[in-house]
Amino acid sequence: MMLPSLITLLTLGSMATAAPTARARDVVSRRLLIGGPSQILTANFNGSSFEITGKNVTAGTAPSWMRLKASTNTLYAVDENSNSLNQFKFDDITSGEFAYASSVTGSSGVVFLEFNKDKTRLVGAAYGSAMIDVWDVSADGAPKLLKQIKVEGPLGPNQQAHHPHQALLDPTGRFIILPDLGGDQLLVLDTKDDKYEITETITLFPGAGPRHGGFITSGDKTFYTVACELSNKVILYGLDYTGDGLAFKEISTQSTYGAQFPPANATSAAAGAVAIANNKDVYISNRLSGNETDSIAHFVFNANTTSLTFSNTVSSHGILPRDISLSIDEDQSLLFVANQAGDNGLVALRRCPVSGKLDANPVATKPFTELIALGLENEPNVGPQFVQEI
Repeated sequence: MMLPSLITLLTLGSMATAAPTARARDVVSRRLLIGGPSQILTANFNGSSFEITGKNVTAGTAPSWMRLKASTNTLYAVDENSNSLNQFKFDDITSGEFAYASSVTGSSGVVFLEFNKDKTRLVGAAYGSAMIDVWDVSADGAPKLLKQIKVEGPLGPNQQAHHPHQALLDPTGRFIILPDLGGDQLLVLDTKDDKYEITETITLFPGAGPRHGGFITSGDKTFYTVACELSNKVILYGLDYTGDGLAFKEISTQSTYGAQFPPANATSAAAGAVAIANNKDVYISNRLSGNETDSIAHFVFNANTTSLTFSNTVSSHGILPRDISLSIDEDQSLLFVANQAGDNGLVALRRCPVSGKLDANPVATKPFTELIALGLENEPNVGPQFVQEI
């Protein structure tokens, strides 16, 4: 559990000047939130380099997912190594300064957090204990645990427990979808009238191992795509909103590597994160591929044919890209990558807003060795696990 006496290092530096060749939209400094073993970092990105502006270190923790409530300058962070939900406060988000506020006890091994539509509730997916936590975060203070839901049902092949891995609010703001890696299923959590009940269970093929997904909207139609860690498959569904229900219709299933770029080691390969730009471009991080570096695959959704087609793949410029996220400018012109190992822990890739293709040459990188907590230098896979622009 994080304590008020935890070590907090805040180092504020001046903004570096963007390279003359950088496009105008990259010159404005972007502020990033980064999570990894034992630490939370804030960083400025000026279009050509990353500068760490804040650091909060607590040995033994794993703040691998976070959510920021900007209206109250409050940051909620999981600790997947314990049963704590930790809260921090920003004095000024633009400077990167933040401080520990409180810790509350919920289910153990939470790996993902999601707000409801009005940000009064926070849902946690507890991979480590097969639970779903629902928190009241309506007040500007410590969260209050409202409900804990046990994930049940048949288990997938060789699985010993259910593992809810993500909780993602759908475009209507009513339903939250939770991929359960251990149960080869998708769970639909209905938030209407504050009931937070599982109302639908969608069964995937045995051994699928769904991990992270995302939504695509086209006109009045909604689609959901999920990357499966155990099988390295990406599945596209059409969604049908039927009164109080939500039905899934499978459209396609294909490799997260495409047909031409299989992993060098199919046994270890494990699909990771999903990022979707402009309701068209789907990016999936492929981890532990056995190649010199891991990769980011790009798929294109075609609304006319309701199809998802592999486009290309680029290097993640590191190993174990656990998280990827898009910049928050209108064009979503950058994709940020958090690599847990390899040469580069943090990478920025330029994205073409028209074709969606990623430039194989990074706009900027930050070495893995500069992004690990003190004392973990000789430990494996201790680089960044989370990155997001705030």
